[in-house]
Amino acid sequence: MSDAHRFVRPAPPEAALPGWPESSESPHAAALRYIREKTNQLLGVMGTVPLRPEELDDHTLLDLDPIGIVSDAFTQVLSHLHDTNAWLRAAHDEIAAIFRSVGMGVLVLDRNYRILEFNERLREQFFGDCPSPEGKPCYEAVCGLRAPPADCTLTTVLGRGEAVNRTAWRFLDREFDIVATPVRDATGTIAKVVVAYADVTDRLRTERALRESEERYRDLFENASDLIQSVRPDGSFVFVNRAWTEALGYSPEEVGRLTVFDVIAPECAASCRTALARVLGGETLRGIEITFRTKDGRTLLLEGNATCSFEDGRPIATRGIFRDVTEKRLLEDDLRKAQRLESVGLLAGGIAHDFNNLLTGVLANLSAAALHAEGSRDCRRRLEEAEKAALRARDLTQQLLTFSRGGEPVRRPFALANVARESAALALAGTHTRSELDVAPELWPVEGDEGQIGQVFRNLLVNAAQAMPAGGTVEIRAENTTVGARSGLPLEPGRYVHVTVTDHGIGITPEHLGRVFDPYFTTKTKGSGLGLAVTYSVVTRHRGHVGVVSRPDLGTAFHVYLPAAEASDSGGVPAPAEPQSLGGEGKLLLMDDEEFIRDAASDILGELGFQVAVASDGREAIELFQREKEAGAPFDAVIMDLTVPGGMGGREAMQELLALDPSARGIVSSGYSNDPVMANFRDYGFANVVAKPYTVSTLVAVLRQVIGEPAR
Repeated sequence: MSDAHRFVRPAPPEAALPGWPESSESPHAAALRYIREKTNQLLGVMGTVPLRPEELDDHTLLDLDPIGIVSDAFTQVLSHLHDTNAWLRAAHDEIAAIFRSVGMGVLVLDRNYRILEFNERLREQFFGDCPSPEGKPCYEAVCGLRAPPADCTLTTVLGRGEAVNRTAWRFLDREFDIVATPVRDATGTIAKVVVAYADVTDRLRTERALRESEERYRDLFENASDLIQSVRPDGSFVFVNRAWTEALGYSPEEVGRLTVFDVIAPECAASCRTALARVLGGETLRGIEITFRTKDGRTLLLEGNATCSFEDGRPIATRGIFRDVTEKRLLEDDLRKAQRLESVGLLAGGIAHDFNNLLTGVLANLSAAALHAEGSRDCRRRLEEAEKAALRARDLTQQLLTFSRGGEPVRRPFALANVARESAALALAGTHTRSELDVAPELWPVEGDEGQIGQVFRNLLVNAAQAMPAGGTVEIRAENTTVGARSGLPLEPGRYVHVTVTDHGIGITPEHLGRVFDPYFTTKTKGSGLGLAVTYSVVTRHRGHVGVVSRPDLGTAFHVYLPAAEASDSGGVPAPAEPQSLGGEGKLLLMDDEEFIRDAASDILGELGFQVAVASDGREAIELFQREKEAGAPFDAVIMDLTVPGGMGGREAMQELLALDPSARGIVSSGYSNDPVMANFRDYGFANVVAKPYTVSTLVAVLRQVIGEPAR
């Protein structure tokens, strides 16, 4: 205790001071106790530890300066109050600054909904330039109502007694998130409510736009026809779209257990790993090709783009968008093959046509010579051998004609099993190879040219026998199949007969597999390289498809698809049967631009009993036909060459003949046996067809069928 607070011990009071506690103690003892209690109270106010009773002896107490102690205590209390007031003023200023500058609108209400205070942001949100709304109910000042609405936020706060959050409250064209917090007084009663309004209109619009964008993206992603995938650097899938799972046949659950290396075809695995490394390195690849293997073992050729997303410089996932180009590539390959065949056909068609005309003259003269060689058996035998050689030459021209730009084969429904069986017997005769035919029950009939389809089988079987020089078995399997829109085959949807010709020979190397149908391409020491090219051309003209699968040293399988005939198909005109004997009668008009054909055919037909007139082109034939008709001696049949260089051909001439006489019966003949008129002769007004080169017996059979005259 300082000296200023010490005083001389006064004499004990003679009487009790006002408020002095009554006691039986002596005045001196009572005074000491009173001073001790008050001193401890002062020390407690000052934050000082009170003195213990034993420390407050008479001398100590008398040394204290109570007035000084009280003065110091009040000084400290006043200083503390001053500091507290300063802190409170600073806190108030800080809260006021926050209240004014906060980005949300803040409104203070009393329990009766009256507005006590608000900040500038709230004025901008709700009041604008309107008069100050202090003291007015909030529902009137803000909402323009006469009473609080049923969902009033203040009513909810008062009812619950706790803070309330409300989202997306709409006011005019804006939306707000609201937080209302009760403020209680010293008794715990809610005295005020502070309401904060956060304008979330722009955020909500952005979120809605983002959701709509995500929905559009998701819809585009799931409904895209392209295959879309995202792959992690380790090859596992992040996601794939619906087209991906449908094309490859995996469920989404199965995809989660796969890596991209599980679906890549083995033959392109190395190139795909290289491409993946380039993409992970930051390169964008466009127009890349990749081969996937489906769950059921099919192969899909895909074409597309791939890129990679990065985070902090690290690759996160690659994204690929691919299109299934399997069918497109097949069509492109078929188009290239067709173009190569067409280039050959430009030459082969013209050669075959001219050669057929020559063979027609040769065969006609051979037939005429045979008629005059009745008495010489040796001469007749040699003429027959010459005719057989000419017919083999005709078969060669028939193969050349398959390359020409003609029309379609002469189609008739026929049983494919019989053709396959007969072709196997002819093609494999004299070889060490045998055939094994497996035909499905109730195999559909095929609509096509029976002779050309037989040629297809013979070519395939000869190729199989050559692939097995030591002998073996060629398996021929025929079954019904229905081709759908997503079959992966370049075929129109519909019913087909699927034929598989399989050998177990040397096989075809990958570098040669793509060229097996090219004309004049062959790896054999013997052969012209036309067999498989002819096969391809014939099947294609029948609106079918032929493909090949082969593995070196394991064998080769050719797959042929031919359209099945409709059940109601009548098949057109049946092929005429060879007559038992030559000869006939009737008046004929023969039109051909080749003089030697006119001479040879007219001579032999005349010797057989027919009356024959000849014309060099269609115009001359029309004049002869009209003249004889007006003379009352019309022709029974007209044989007309289809193509006359520099003159009117048979198609145009037949139309004019029918205009003159609707009952005129015409037979079309051409060295272009694949011309559309030859395939669909009835559509052009002809009664029948005979392809060059023809034998006399074939021509007589057709004439008898058209004229209807019996053999003599």
